[in-house]
Amino acid sequence: MLGIGGFFGYRYATHLTQDKIRISINPWVGFTPFSYAQEKGWLEQTPFRFVWHVDLTEGNQLYERGLTQGFTATQYDPVNFMDASQIKPVFLIDRSNGSDAILSNRTLAALRDTHEPVTVFLERGWLQDDFFKAFVQENGLQHLQFILTNKAVKSMTSVNSNGAPVILISYAPYISELIRSGFVTVASTRTLKSFFVIDALFVNDKFIPGQEAEFQALKAIFHRAVNQLRINPREYYNTVQPYLEGQSYEEFMASVNDIEWLDHTASPAIVQQLQAQHLKTDRLLP
Repeated sequence: MLGIGGFFGYRYATHLTQDKIRISINPWVGFTPFSYAQEKGWLEQTPFRFVWHVDLTEGNQLYERGLTQGFTATQYDPVNFMDASQIKPVFLIDRSNGSDAILSNRTLAALRDTHEPVTVFLERGWLQDDFFKAFVQENGLQHLQFILTNKAVKSMTSVNSNGAPVILISYAPYISELIRSGFVTVASTRTLKSFFVIDALFVNDKFIPGQEAEFQALKAIFHRAVNQLRINPREYYNTVQPYLEGQSYEEFMASVNDIEWLDHTASPAIVQQLQAQHLKTDRLLP
C-alpha cells in the first residue's frame, strides 16, 4: 500500500507521469472506498492516482504547486485555493452525520459555566472555523473567552486532557484516539442544526473535458467499494486498516455509522447548498 505521510506523498506525486490525474486525499472515513479500490487494484487501469497526506494544508500545497489536479474535500475547502473558481465538484461522496466533532475535557454544561479562558485547537482557514462558530452560536457560548490555536488534527492527540479547559475540533479517524485519551464529545455534525458538511471529489476544470467517461468510471468504482463495505464490513476493514490511523474495527464501524453515503444523484437541496457557497455544479456527474 502507499504510505500516507506527507514526505512520501510529495515524492510519489513527483514521480507520476503527466498523463495521470493526481488526486490528494486524507484518511477521512468517507474516503476509504478509494483506499479499498486501490488495494484491490481497481484503479490500475484508470488514469487516476491518489496522493496520501495527513495535514489538510499538505493537500492545499500539493494542488497549488501543480503536483495534483484534484482533491477530496468538504464544500468549505475550495475557497482556500487561489484559483477557486476553476475548482468544481465532480461527484459527491458523503454527508457527515457525526464524524466531525467538537471535543473537550469539560462537559458542555461545565464549559457554559466556566470563568476560565478556553483554548480551542483547530485547523484554521478550513471548515473548522465555521463549525466552531455554529457551535458557539447554537449553544449560547458567546460570553466565554476563547483562545483560538491553529493545530493539525493529527497532532491534537498530544494535547493534555487535564488542567485548564480546552476544545478540540476533529474528525474520524482521529476522534477515536481523542476519546481514548479522556476527551468527551460536546457537539458534532449530527447535533448541530445550522451546519452541515458534504464531501466530494473536486477537480480543476481544465482537466475534466474529454475525461468525463473516466470520471464516471471512477464514481462507479467508488460505489462498488461502498457496496463491498455493506456486504462484508470486516473484510473491508481488514483491507483499509493501514489507512485508519490505528482505529479498531468497532471504532471504524462507529465512524461509518456517522456518515451518510451519497450514492445517488445529488438532491436539489444539496446542489442548492453548494451553489450558495459559490461552488459551480455544472460538472457534477449524474
